[in-house]
Amino acid sequence: MTPIQRLALNIRRFHPALSAQRLGVATHFRSSRRAFTLIETALALLAIGLGLMALFGLGRIGLQSTKESENDTRCVQMADAIFETLREYNARFVEDARTNTIPWGDHWIGVLSNGTPIPFPPLANMSTDDALTLHFWQQGENQPVPAYVPTNIRLSDWNPRYRLFMSGENQSHVAQAVNAIQLTLEIYPDGDTYSSDYRIFHTTLTNPGGLP
Repeated sequence: MTPIQRLALNIRRFHPALSAQRLGVATHFRSSRRAFTLIETALALLAIGLGLMALFGLGRIGLQSTKESENDTRCVQMADAIFETLREYNARFVEDARTNTIPWGDHWIGVLSNGTPIPFPPLANMSTDDALTLHFWQQGENQPVPAYVPTNIRLSDWNPRYRLFMSGENQSHVAQAVNAIQLTLEIYPDGDTYSSDYRIFHTTLTNPGGLP
């Protein structure tokens, strides 16, 4: 037995009151401990729940932001493809006007009335079809038209709707005829759900020769 152990044994043997006092303090210290109350537990669970809701909310906002950015990119690509197709046809119409085969304005009258079909430009990751043509919105039409053939659709692809229409025109004082038309394109990236705002684009097609 070490000297320290012998000292502790002597204290317990010759000073029982001191030992009892220490024992009482220890007993009192242990008895002062208590469990969590129901209210404290409820508050802790509430704090945890609010934290999880905040995390889920941030995740949802992040996903929505990513989706909108992707829609922006796709809508720009679609607008560029449609406007480029219209510019190509406009160049043909200008050439016909210069050779007096068909007046430039007559060409566009046929196109704007959907009497002259223009193929819808093919786009990546879209349900395109060879039979799909550009549709110009007419007065009285309520819903945007689909940029796909409803009977030939792939759910894995992007399937937007759009509204393409003439929003203005310029008159040539020399030729006494319209020599420029403004077109507006509205793209609804979520198709039939309309869960995202539409994107709007503009372009102007001109007859630089000023001839009918």
